[in-house]
Amino acid sequence: MNTTPVFHPPTPPAQPKADIIQVDTALDSMRSSGFDLTAAAGEPIDNSVEAGASLIRVLSQYGANKRSIERIAFADDGRGISPDLLAHVLSMGFSTRYGQRGGLGRFGVGLKLAGLSLGERIDVYTKQEGGDAIRHAYLDLTEIRKKEQTHIVAREVDGWPEDFKEAMTHPDGRPFDSGTLVLYGKIDTLTDGGTYGTSLQEKMADLRNFIARAYRNFLDKGLKIELDGKNVTLFDPLFMMDNPRIIKQYPRHGVQAELIDKTTIEIDKDQFIEVKVTTVPVEFRWREGDGGSKDSNGRDIREFHIPDSAGKISMVRNGREINYDIVPRLLPAGIDKIDRYIGIEVNFPAELDDFFQVRNVKRGAVPVDKLRKELRDWLDRPVRVARKNIRAHWGEVKTQERNGTPEHAEATEAATRADKTSPMGQAGKNLTAEDSEQIVQELLEDLDLTDKPEEAEQIREQVQENPFTLVDGSWPGKELFEIDHLHGKAIVRLNHRHIFIRDVYDKLKAAAKAGMSGTDAEELINLVRKTETALDLLILAYAKAENMHADPAHFENLRSYWGQFTHAYLRELPSED
Repeated sequence: MNTTPVFHPPTPPAQPKADIIQVDTALDSMRSSGFDLTAAAGEPIDNSVEAGASLIRVLSQYGANKRSIERIAFADDGRGISPDLLAHVLSMGFSTRYGQRGGLGRFGVGLKLAGLSLGERIDVYTKQEGGDAIRHAYLDLTEIRKKEQTHIVAREVDGWPEDFKEAMTHPDGRPFDSGTLVLYGKIDTLTDGGTYGTSLQEKMADLRNFIARAYRNFLDKGLKIELDGKNVTLFDPLFMMDNPRIIKQYPRHGVQAELIDKTTIEIDKDQFIEVKVTTVPVEFRWREGDGGSKDSNGRDIREFHIPDSAGKISMVRNGREINYDIVPRLLPAGIDKIDRYIGIEVNFPAELDDFFQVRNVKRGAVPVDKLRKELRDWLDRPVRVARKNIRAHWGEVKTQERNGTPEHAEATEAATRADKTSPMGQAGKNLTAEDSEQIVQELLEDLDLTDKPEEAEQIREQVQENPFTLVDGSWPGKELFEIDHLHGKAIVRLNHRHIFIRDVYDKLKAAAKAGMSGTDAEELINLVRKTETALDLLILAYAKAENMHADPAHFENLRSYWGQFTHAYLRELPSED
């Protein structure tokens, strides 16, 4: 009997399979990954910072008629990349810091996605200290589509690309001992915006502003970053750091913000965030209605972007700002126009990324709901205080401008009355007329009155007619005040940047002018207590200053005169009812 079946079952087909990633189409799709020019530039700059660079250069190469940017170079003098890692730095998902939270990177996709978001090619050249070899690796979407590039290969080359040799040298022309050059090439997304788009000039201005703000902590500590041959100077939206642009424009003032409050909040397992609230320098918010575009003397300050900052929160991760934008439901009673003058910074370590929902593009940091509530609760008081202080100052300015009463009038008038029966001052009696005029002229320059003849004449009359002239100033340094003596008269300039003047004296004056209706009772009590301690410290600091002299007896007459005239001047104040 034939047992062979007539029909055989069909042979099962081989298991279907496919590549895990279709490399060419996957990379094409990744080009729309959320990077704009600023975010894309941030990735190689982050890498340069982590490589210990002290100088970073960003250079753009334009197309015909400057209507497009075809290549952007990022050059640094950092440690360079080791030969065994160079080929991997352009491999998607590879990072020597993958998952680590100690630096600026973490995800292993930043440089690749950043470069491909702008163009179709990325080149990396690098040199390590102690060797002469320059190595090169690249990623090119055009070649990948044509199956001409299947792997990333690191090769030794003859030198830096000819166009960027100079970028890999120190300012004195010496070649970098080590460094890395990253080129974003075949750029097809940076063109002039046309009628309704953003111009290339605006995009590059945005990039400069981004670098100045995002890397302010590093620039403040000496890192140098150049954009198209010009140094980038830091910009701190809280106005707490010494901004070289501000110092250049206000060399005698050194204008600085007022710190309203700061705190640390423990989030998770000994991990903390730091929160600060400031108000911009008073010179930049002098009058209500100026909108942050003019200073107290009417000069243009739009370059400091005060009008654009209303309600924005600076989120700083490991020292690098990763977001500067409005965070919904964080400020009390919503966003007020006055908030353009308030700076808020939240500083957190990368270990808390999950609490801020940090994305791989390092753009955007929004606290999770529970943390948002804790931040909102803490911010309520300092933001309200900042708003109140700003409005109180505006009211004070309006009052002064309305009645023409100069600052410090009550004190100088009391001292002048007492001085009528006091011995004549001896300092400055030998000054020539030219010396006296120079002192007065420097005073007018300090007060920015050289181009305001009427106000300058008032100061001249005050110096001429009164034994005392007390004016406000601000400058970098630890002096409480400076005194110029001429012909027995004294011109005193208060340094409102000094911590005693800024945090005690100014706040007391603000509280006095606001009155009980404008001052919270608890705040006033805290201010009085702080002032009590500060006055003790002021006296102790004077004692220490005497102690720095080998013969303190040298100051006995000074102590006697100081006490004598303080007593006399205070007796001239109106007696309390």
